[in-house]
Amino acid sequence: MSRRCANRLLRIIACAVLAAMVACGRQEEPRPAPKRVLLITVDTLRADHVADAGHLPEPPMPFVDSLISQGTRFTWALTPVPRTTPALASLLTGRYPHRTGVRFLTDRLDDEVETLGALAQRAGYRTIAVVSNHVLTTARGLDRGFDVYDNAGDIRGATQTTDAALAHAREVDPAEKLLMWVHYIDPHVPYHPPPELAERFDPEYHGIYKHYFGPIQGAAGNHAYPRGLGKRRAVFANPLPDAVNAHVRRLYAADVRYTDGEIERLVAGLEERFGGDWLIVFSSDHGESLGEHEFFYDHGDYVYNAGTRVPLAFVPPAPRRSSDRHTVDSPVSLVDVAPTLVELLELLPPEVAAEQFEGRSLVPYLRGESLPDRPVFAESGRSYFPKMIRGRASFDVRGRFRTVVSGSWKLIWAPGQTPEREFQLYDIEVDPDETRDLSREFPGRVQELKRLLDAWMAGDSAVHSPEIPERDREGLRALGYIEE
Repeated sequence: MSRRCANRLLRIIACAVLAAMVACGRQEEPRPAPKRVLLITVDTLRADHVADAGHLPEPPMPFVDSLISQGTRFTWALTPVPRTTPALASLLTGRYPHRTGVRFLTDRLDDEVETLGALAQRAGYRTIAVVSNHVLTTARGLDRGFDVYDNAGDIRGATQTTDAALAHAREVDPAEKLLMWVHYIDPHVPYHPPPELAERFDPEYHGIYKHYFGPIQGAAGNHAYPRGLGKRRAVFANPLPDAVNAHVRRLYAADVRYTDGEIERLVAGLEERFGGDWLIVFSSDHGESLGEHEFFYDHGDYVYNAGTRVPLAFVPPAPRRSSDRHTVDSPVSLVDVAPTLVELLELLPPEVAAEQFEGRSLVPYLRGESLPDRPVFAESGRSYFPKMIRGRASFDVRGRFRTVVSGSWKLIWAPGQTPEREFQLYDIEVDPDETRDLSREFPGRVQELKRLLDAWMAGDSAVHSPEIPERDREGLRALGYIEE
């Protein structure tokens, strides 16, 4: 029996036990809304570097692994788009990108779209965001509802991000309700871990990339990649020997480990000041391809699992961490985070929340109950090197790769492509790395999943890519994002 099937059986048994308790008049008492919530997101963090990372010489995230083992961990969570601004807009609003109006790194969240920060603020929570990524300026609109929105560029590493978060926390009265969001830029390329961690994760390597991949810590775009190699070659036509690429992957893991240590310091500092009564949500905006499908050290251009699968866990306040431990293998999405927190924090009546969100509350899973499986969706982001993208027919919004995951099946669709290249079908339970395309063996399954995609896209009016404002275009061009 597979682990997924075993977990589903355990959920069925748990539901039966719960039903028996209710019948005996011993139903669990309603739980109060959490007074303090810590939302941690780590930029560019792959799901397979969190928990069960046995393919690496040592765990990249030992503290986070221990923390999320005390709550509910979702093993198949997907980002709706593997680009930072659109993904985080969806996480904070519970809507997919074509409902938020955020399809590009430089887009601004539609004014009428409600955010988690605004809802919490109106409910009396003090709201603080500390985000490290140069694209997450107030121009994106994600600051809406935050009393403090401390944004810094990529140069602010994990240590400085934790320092900033703890400094803001010291300004909060412990009697106040608090929602804090902290976004770490590490381990986004350039991979630049502390030298001692680089050596620990690959002590046998002595080449030119021994301590870092990309010479300028915190650089973005083309400047984030080694001189003489550049982003275009490094990502799309990687010439490095296998042993060197294996080392670069270890540098990525070392960067993840560095971030883990700073998350541990963050949690310890907050609990020292406020106590352990924290609901902690842990996730990332998207993953990172480390060579899968010949795509190296980047994300956003495709919708394979390396870029779209993300870690996701909800850890209850300390008094309940001994009892609320669950692992959920059903597919979920980052659009489910906001409705889950809205229910837990009692920010909206259930009927209002049901109308506002495309995602759904995962609270039953947190209680050890089950929910009917339902499909989750994603699209690729803007391709800044369109000539290098394989399989895509056009580069407007309509031509983006789309994917749907339903149960263990995943369909990837390339709109406008020739029939023999239009679809890819994978059984991700047995083939999570998507190495065997089953679309020709299961044409009926392809059509079934395509109908789900059609229904999801029915309200998407985008026909072509809107023009990027010239001020944003110049910035993206200077950073090496745009190839013109």
